[in-house]
Amino acid sequence: MGITKIFIIALIIWLIFKIYSVLKSREIATSKRLNKKIVPCGFCKTHIPVASAIMVDNKYFCSLDHSKNA
Repeated sequence: MGITKIFIIALIIWLIFKIYSVLKSREIATSKRLNKKIVPCGFCKTHIPVASAIMVDNKYFCSLDHSKNA
């Protein structure tokens, strides 16, 4: 194996790692933004993060029971 082939393989591995790390950091940033947004429950008006809310008919609920009762 020539030095050129080794260099090309190393470059491909490095590019794959960089692309993976960029995609992973975007995923983490998105989940942090979702956890920061707070919405009231459509039934009891308790404020909860969007990431843990249940959405039914464009309304947010804090639990499955509240989404069924509304």
